[in-house]
Amino acid sequence: MPFIVVIILGLIQGLTEFLPVSSSGHLVLAQHYLPGFQAAPLPFDVILHVGTLFSLIIYFFGDIRDIVVSFFRRDAADSAQNRRLGWLIVIGTIPAGVVGLLFKDPIEALFSNWTIIPYMLIVTAVLLFVGERWGRSKRELESLGVRDALIIGILQAVAIMPGISRSGSTISGGLMTGLKKEAATRFSFILSIPAVFGAFILSLGDFTQFDISFIVGAVVACLVGLLAIWLTFRFVVAKRLWIFSLYLIIVGGFIIILNHL
Repeated sequence: MPFIVVIILGLIQGLTEFLPVSSSGHLVLAQHYLPGFQAAPLPFDVILHVGTLFSLIIYFFGDIRDIVVSFFRRDAADSAQNRRLGWLIVIGTIPAGVVGLLFKDPIEALFSNWTIIPYMLIVTAVLLFVGERWGRSKRELESLGVRDALIIGILQAVAIMPGISRSGSTISGGLMTGLKKEAATRFSFILSIPAVFGAFILSLGDFTQFDISFIVGAVVACLVGLLAIWLTFRFVVAKRLWIFSLYLIIVGGFIIILNHL
């Protein structure tokens, strides 16, 4: 693949995987609208997601370490809370895992139907608006319960649809269950780690080719992803999710109008 295309797609994946605007929607639109652009091979798409997976592992390394260690060291004062958080992540991952396994082929078929993307972007905009407008934002992460984890997990499963932002859906879900903004964002991102890793494992069977440019795309996606995680925290805590909501309405509305001209 041409390196300019690799870098563009790496930038898009890195930014939109974590900013609440839908990486899948933006990648599909880029493939449709960029002049002379041909769809990226599936292995390249998989490698891009591995790049952003490393962004999560690097950014949340301390949290991941504490959760894993808590299952082996029960004497530490915070082990019980970290172990509980680990189980809640497992519970929250179940809905997306079930949907991904049962409906893998129909979902993949949706990615070839780019005309649904603008409508799904607007759905994401509504979720962001509702989450920020009506979220109570009073609870710490320690108060998260099984019911809350399942609600957020169901929204993560819904976000398998192309054009619906995973981070936007789960952050909004966290806010609607009453989590404080930073807690909702942190749980959203940590929850995505097993989901992204699981999607990578499911895609290994389709990995039939490799090119050195794939590594370049993954590195770009990883570095830009780190910036996007930091930006998302800043925007959520500052109560500025409405900016992304407005952006998605403008982009989605413009593409809908363009399609009907």
